[in-house]
Amino acid sequence: MIITEEELLALLESDDSQEPVFHPVSVYALDAASYQAVKAAGLPAYASLHRTRPDAGWQWEGLFATGAIALFDPASHAGADYLPQLLTPGAGIYRLSDPWLEGLQAREQEWRTWLSRLQVLLLEDHPFQGACIQQEIEALGLPCTWVQEGEGCLKALEEDGVGLLICDLSLAEQDAISLLMSHPQYRHSGLPIVLLSAHDQTLIDGARRLLHDAGFNVLAALAKPLLSDDLLRLLKALYLGPQRRRRLGGLRRTIRSWQGEARGELGLLAEAGSFTLPVWLSLSGLTPHWEPLKAWLEQHGRPASELTLVIHRRDNLLNHADRFALVLQASLAGARLALLQDNAQHLPFDLLERLPLQSLLLGQHMQSEIEAMAGDSLLARFIQRARDLGIALYLDDPFNLLDPTQWQDRGIAGRW
Repeated sequence: MIITEEELLALLESDDSQEPVFHPVSVYALDAASYQAVKAAGLPAYASLHRTRPDAGWQWEGLFATGAIALFDPASHAGADYLPQLLTPGAGIYRLSDPWLEGLQAREQEWRTWLSRLQVLLLEDHPFQGACIQQEIEALGLPCTWVQEGEGCLKALEEDGVGLLICDLSLAEQDAISLLMSHPQYRHSGLPIVLLSAHDQTLIDGARRLLHDAGFNVLAALAKPLLSDDLLRLLKALYLGPQRRRRLGGLRRTIRSWQGEARGELGLLAEAGSFTLPVWLSLSGLTPHWEPLKAWLEQHGRPASELTLVIHRRDNLLNHADRFALVLQASLAGARLALLQDNAQHLPFDLLERLPLQSLLLGQHMQSEIEAMAGDSLLARFIQRARDLGIALYLDDPFNLLDPTQWQDRGIAGRW
C-alpha cells in the first residue's frame, strides 16, 4: 500500500500543544485546608488536583479505590452528616496526617501494572505507520503485537489474551468493517476496539456507528495520527470501568448549576411526590397519555412549568405517535423538555431541530468523548448545535467530582 499525501500530512503535522495533559491519577481535596496543603506540597506529574465537597449520598465504599485518592482535614468537617462515613477507614481516603503521597504512588503503580498486562493487537498494513504506532503504544508501557493483514489479525485474536484491538479502517485487501462484520463471533464478545483512519472525522464516526449497531464494542474512532493522550484517556475509562458511578435507574438525581443552584430533581414518578424542587421525569417511565400526568400535577399542586420530561434516544419518539403526543401536549401546557444523551454513537440531530428542548443531560461516558473530540467530529457539531439553540448542557457528575472551571470553559452549564 502506498501512503497518500493526506495520510502523510495527518501523520506528521500534528499540533498537540493546546491539548490538556493526561493524568492517570486524581487527588480529590475534600476541603480548603486539604486543597491548600496539596498545592503547597506539589504533586507528581502523573496526578491532578481537584477540589470537591463530600456528600452523604456518595457511594463511599470503593469510590476512591481505583485511579484516585481523597484527602481531608477532619476539623473542616465537624458536625457534617457524612462525617461517620468519612472517618471510617476506606480504600483511597486519607487524612492530612496520613502518608497520602505513598497512597498516590501506589495508585500510579497500579495503573502502570494494569497497562503492562493489557495485550494490544494493532492491525495496520502500512509498514511505516504500523511501526510508528506500535512504538508509540509500547512507549506507554503496553505490550503490542502488530499485524499487517486481516488473516494475521484473526489468528492473533483466536489465540486469546488480546485486551484491545486497534485497527486501521482502510486496509489494502479488505477494510476493517468488512473484516469484523464477516466474523460475528466478535460482535458481542466485548472486545474493546479503537478505529484509526486518515479520513474525515465524520466518515470515521459513521464507521464507528455502523460497527456499534452491529454489536461491536467500539470505544472510539480516531483520526490519525494516534495521540498518546487520546489513547490513554480511552484506556483509563477501561481501567476504571463502572466502579465509581451509579446509573440513572432508580436513583434520584439533582440537576445543579456549577455554582450549586438546584434546577430540579430527576427520579421516578412513584417517588416524585416527595420532591421539593421542580420535577424531572423520564418519558420511558410514564404512560403515554397527558391526562394522567396532568392529573398527577394537579393532585400535588404543581403547575406544568415545574415539570421537565426527559427524553432518551431509545424512546424512538418521532416514530411513536402516542409518546410524541404526550410530549407535545405537555410542552404546550408549559412543561419543559430535556434530552438524555449517554453515548456518542447515535447523535439525534433530528430531536435537536424538531423539539423545543431546554436541557441536554450528558451521560457518564460522554465526559471522555468530549475531552477527546476533534473539532470536525459529529459530536463537536452536535454539542455546538445544542449551544446555538440555547440548550443548557449538564454533565453526569452526581458526586461533584469534576472541576467546574474546566467544564464551564467548554460551555457546560452544570452537573446532574
